[in-house]
Amino acid sequence: MKIAIKIMVGIVLMAAVGFGLLTYMNRPISKEQVNDKIQHHLTSLVRQHDSLSSALLTIYSKQTGYFEQFAVGTQNHASNQPVHTNSSYHAASIGKTMCAAVYAILVEEGKVSYDDKIVSWLDKDLLKGLFVVDGVDYADQVTIRQLLSHTSGVGDYFEGPVTSGASMLDMITSNPNLTFSPEQLIAFTRERQAPVGKPGQQFYYSDTGYVLLGLLLEEIEKQPYANILQQRIFEPLGMKDSYLMFNQAGPADVLGIYVEGIDLSDKNALSVDWAGGGVVTTMKDLLAFMIALEEGKLLSDEGYRQMREFAHRYDKGIYYGLGMMYFDFSELSVLLSSMSDVYGAVGSTGTYALYDREHDTFYIANFGSLDFAEQGIEELVNIRMIYDRMIVE
Repeated sequence: MKIAIKIMVGIVLMAAVGFGLLTYMNRPISKEQVNDKIQHHLTSLVRQHDSLSSALLTIYSKQTGYFEQFAVGTQNHASNQPVHTNSSYHAASIGKTMCAAVYAILVEEGKVSYDDKIVSWLDKDLLKGLFVVDGVDYADQVTIRQLLSHTSGVGDYFEGPVTSGASMLDMITSNPNLTFSPEQLIAFTRERQAPVGKPGQQFYYSDTGYVLLGLLLEEIEKQPYANILQQRIFEPLGMKDSYLMFNQAGPADVLGIYVEGIDLSDKNALSVDWAGGGVVTTMKDLLAFMIALEEGKLLSDEGYRQMREFAHRYDKGIYYGLGMMYFDFSELSVLLSSMSDVYGAVGSTGTYALYDREHDTFYIANFGSLDFAEQGIEELVNIRMIYDRMIVE
């Protein structure tokens, strides 16, 4: 799913002003007080927002030794069962970071190059109409790098405008039991959307591009995408609770995931993601994934550096690399200039796995609602305002 973060300056300014007041009025607090305040904040958040049934948070800092996990709320609005820190959830576009990591591994193995043309693997009929601009078909110019960095020019089936018929969001909310194959998702863009520009011309976030990447991986590796994730990411890192949705026996048991008030956690409509973000995971597994990237367990320093070339502006203060996002808080607001930047994996349902390199600290969270595409990052700011006050012994 596309993460439609539009962090409005007014929202960030209010958060920043709140931070300034806290700093001025309050002295540093103990670890126990930090824990209590974060727990209270998350509990209040779930109670105040009808779109949330739960909130999960992990903070792990190698610098301070702090490691705490929080879980508040219930599995969904229809359940009285409480959530736990090891609860499984749909990770939305965090799956894009995993897809990009697989490509980085293949590049290091010499199986592919980022600048390889996708027509070397994908059938021309599949690509037909996806990259036609002013009557010229540019499909033979599109590279793997352009798909990974959202610069191929292809439309976006999930949130992009349509030229005819209902939008994808309207389709899945009106009929949550619709099932989509990767080929059907591509066909949606081909038949109902237009390219946004020539390859390499501009940044435009596209789930369609990542579905193409998943299909391309299947051609390269000669096996299903679910198996590729299992062999390349989950098994090597011991991520035993992670898998690609709809590729295991029986229904997925995941926390509520709300789109326009509808819980899609047990609905076929979640097949709308696939390689764009169809991974089910836990906070523990995501922490293992992020630590592995940072410690060189998956990639060399150079391989990971290329993923972290945040050359494309997503929005004010937000930049994109290869499957990863970067948040420059000083650009978001001058009042947040003292807050260190973070980067990592982000999903549109208020889910993220982010790293603060300056303080060697990881933030993993899930709110499970499309309404929290924006507010999830705002809440990261609020939570860091509390955590940053902790007395380090």
